[in-house]
Amino acid sequence: MLRRRHLPFTIAAAERDQWLLCMNQALSEVVEDAALRQELSAAFAKVAEHMRNQAE
Repeated sequence: MLRRRHLPFTIAAAERDQWLLCMNQALSEVVEDAALRQELSAAFAKVAEHMRNQAE
């Protein structure tokens, strides 16, 4: 459902990368545990790639 809700919006590599930058910044500010931070960052990267709806 998350991807479907975002289909009206253009999400290409640039938008994906900007979102990941924001999420990783938030993780660095909030999550103290480095292992958890890395695990969450990897999960966010998978979601971000799945959300892309524009080919390069």
